Amino acid sequence: MQRREFVVVLGGMVAAWPLAVRAQKSLPRIGWLVFGDAKKLGPVDQSLKDALAQAGLLDGRNIEIVFRYANGMPDRLAELATELVAQRPNLLLAVGGDVIKPLFEASKGSIPIVGGVSDSPIRSGIAVSLARPSKSFTGITFLTDEMAAKRMELLKEVAPNVRKVAVIFNPQHFDDEVTFARRGAESLGLELTTHPINKIADLDAALQGVGASGADGLLVISSRLTGIVAAKIAQHGQERRLPVITSWREFADSGALLSYGPSRIFEAKRLAGYVQKVLNGEKPADLPIEQPVKFELVINLKTAKVLGLTVPPSLLGRADEVIE
Repeated sequence: MQRREFVVVLGGMVAAWPLAVRAQKSLPRIGWLVFGDAKKLGPVDQSLKDALAQAGLLDGRNIEIVFRYANGMPDRLAELATELVAQRPNLLLAVGGDVIKPLFEASKGSIPIVGGVSDSPIRSGIAVSLARPSKSFTGITFLTDEMAAKRMELLKEVAPNVRKVAVIFNPQHFDDEVTFARRGAESLGLELTTHPINKIADLDAALQGVGASGADGLLVISSRLTGIVAAKIAQHGQERRLPVITSWREFADSGALLSYGPSRIFEAKRLAGYVQKVLNGEKPADLPIEQPVKFELVINLKTAKVLGLTVPPSLLGRADEVIE
């Protein structure tokens, strides 16, 4: 080979080296724990996945996403969290305090975690403060528990004759909405009774307890479990002429009278920005946990008619959506 030809060939090899290095370099890996199943992501998780794509983070192109699905079985979360940690991801991702807590415990602070929680991350032990988390978790808190008192006010506004309010909740859910609801009830002169359910099979007994309590209003604390039985609770409320209120809009879609809380679909999209920052090297301990910026009031007028209630025009005017 002549010298000139050798130089050309060598130059071509040098030019190709960066491409070869890039090809060998592994993509940033995200371990994503999902409470539902693999057939179809729920609307909140899907909104986050869409937001990642809109931010230019595409699975298989410039990031790798490793999913684990609990298929609606909370008993599997700890095992799946351990599996994800074993994949040695650059970042762990999830929506829901019940899903993030197992990731936090399995990773033992060794892997950054981004997510959204409905409870207080400080009370659940995954952050020291909102301004400076100081641990491995950061993201968004939906603050549904602290808004419980406001939901009691809305119940009183739409159903002014309510005197006794029953609360259905899952005690395994990490938020503290019962405490805040009780404070709100006391300030309005309302009597409050609680009816816990730990599994779907507990619902019938809880509904019987609601009837025995003489309740004329029903507050459902949103959680994975109560979400599964939302339609049955809403139907019970309509049959017994009990106004049902909650925080997640899915309940109003299922026939509850009213929902008021942060837009979880909108807020989940904001997590994409956290993912970008952490993948770029920022530490969750230094990234403030943000509070909701968009809230939505949804009123089901069809249910109001069934209950024989007239929703005040002032309340309808404040609604973000009215189901007719």
